[in-house]
Amino acid sequence: MGEFVLEMKNISKNFGGVHALSDVTLELKKGEVLCLVGENGAGKSTLMKILSGVVKPTSGSILLNGNEVHIENPTQAYQLGISIVHQELVQIPYMSIAENIYIGRYPKKMGQIDFAQLRKNTLDLMDRLDVHFDPDSKISRYSVAHRQLIEILKALSYNSSVIIFDEPTAALTTDECEILYRIVRDLKKQGISIIFISHRMADIFEIGDRVHVLRDGKTSGGGMVSELSEKEIVRMMVGRTLDQQFGEKNNTPGEVVLEVRNLTNERLHGISFSLRKGEVLGLGGLIGAGRTEILRAIFGIDDYQGQILLNGADIRCKDPADAIQKGFSMVPEDRKDYGVILGHSILQNIELGILKRLSHLGIMNRRKEQKTAQSFLDQLRIRAPGTRTLVGSLSGGNQQKVVVARCLASDPQILLLDEPTRGVDVGAKAEIYKIIDDLACSGVAILMVSSELPELIAVSDRIAVMHEGNLTGILEASEATEESVMHLAI
Repeated sequence: MGEFVLEMKNISKNFGGVHALSDVTLELKKGEVLCLVGENGAGKSTLMKILSGVVKPTSGSILLNGNEVHIENPTQAYQLGISIVHQELVQIPYMSIAENIYIGRYPKKMGQIDFAQLRKNTLDLMDRLDVHFDPDSKISRYSVAHRQLIEILKALSYNSSVIIFDEPTAALTTDECEILYRIVRDLKKQGISIIFISHRMADIFEIGDRVHVLRDGKTSGGGMVSELSEKEIVRMMVGRTLDQQFGEKNNTPGEVVLEVRNLTNERLHGISFSLRKGEVLGLGGLIGAGRTEILRAIFGIDDYQGQILLNGADIRCKDPADAIQKGFSMVPEDRKDYGVILGHSILQNIELGILKRLSHLGIMNRRKEQKTAQSFLDQLRIRAPGTRTLVGSLSGGNQQKVVVARCLASDPQILLLDEPTRGVDVGAKAEIYKIIDDLACSGVAILMVSSELPELIAVSDRIAVMHEGNLTGILEASEATEESVMHLAI
C-alpha cells in the first residue's frame, strides 16, 4: 500500500464532442479532507460521478489502496467503501430514518424484516457520530440540515473509507455548518478520507487539509490549505483575481415605480417601502425574517392586507401569471423546484412565460422562439452547446442564468430576486452581478433578497432590513456596514 488510499490517474471523459475532463489526476490520503473546488462546469461533478460508478471514464484508471479497480455502478462503489452525500438528498419522506438508511439492506429474521435489529444498527451509527434522532420517526419531520446528517449516517452504514460531500453547506445556516464541521473532524479521527466539494471559502479554511482545483475539465492547481490564500484559490479557479468581484455600479435610480404600504399577513407586520426605477433595493435579515414573504406577496403567491402601488396605481396580483402580466418577474430561491424544468431544454424554459408572444393562432413561430432563446444564450453568456440543451445537464451557475433568462423574456418592469447567487461559484457570481447592474442601468427596478452581507452591500443602492416580520430600518448601501445591517437584523 502506498501513500494514498485513492488515486484517480489521468482521468478523461468525453460526451460526444465535449471534453468534460482531460487528463485529471487526483490523490487522497487516509484521514484527509481534500477540498475539490472549481467553477460550475469545471468538471467536479463528472469526476465524482466516475468515482461513484454513475459514469464511466473515457480513459484513465482508479486505484484503491494501490490496487486498480473498475467501478461499474454505484452498488459496486458502495461495496468498495466509497459513498457520496448528494447535494439533492435522495430520501423517501414517509419512511422512517432507519428505513431510509438501510433501504434495500434490511436485517432479516425468519424471512421478515427484523425491526429491532434495524433500530439497534441505526442507534449504533448515531453513537459513532454523536448524532441522535428517533430511528422510528418519519424523515419528513426534519429540516434539510438534519436530513443531511441522516444522509451522512447512511454513508457510514456502508463502512465507507472514502466519503464524498457534494456542496453539503449550500442550504445550511452558520450554526448548522458548525455541526457539519464537527462531524467531518470526527470522521477524520476515525481514519475516513473525505472529498469535500464546496464553493464556500469558509468551508475550505475551516476543515480542509488540501485543495485540488479544476478549471475547464483540467487540473489548474492545488496545495495545502495552510499555505494558500483565498485570493490564490480564486485565481486558480477562474484564471484571474477577483479583487473587483462586484464590479462598478453604473445605474442611476429614478422616480418611484413601486410603493408597498402596510403590507401585512401571518408573517409580515405593516411593511412599507418604495422602489425606484433603475434601483437595486436589497432585503437583508436572518433566515425566517420575512424577506421571501415580501416577494411572495408582491408576486401574487401569498395573500395580504395593505396596498401595492405600481406607477401610482393601486394593484393586486391574483397569482404569478397575473403578476407577470402587470410587469413583475421573479427569480425564486430554489431554482430546481420552482425556477426551471430540468428535463426541458433551455429554449423550452425561456419561452414558458411568453408562449402567446411566440405563437399565432396557437401555432408556435419556431424561427422566432429560436431567435429569442439564442439572444438570451448570448446576452447572459450561458455556457451550453445550444438552445436545445437540457437544463438538467448544465452547471448550477448556468441553470441560474436560464432562470434569469426566463424572467427577462417577459420584459419585466419590476424584477424580484430571491438569493440570486446561491449555490453558484465565484466566477458565475461576478457575471450575475454584472447582469443585475446592466438591468438596473436599463431602468428595471430590482428588489433583491440576499443572505451574503458583502454581496448585499455591494450590489444594492439601499438596504431594507427585516427582523421577525418587521421592517427595522432602511440604509443607504454606500453608508452601510456588515455590523450596521446585522444590528438591525437582530
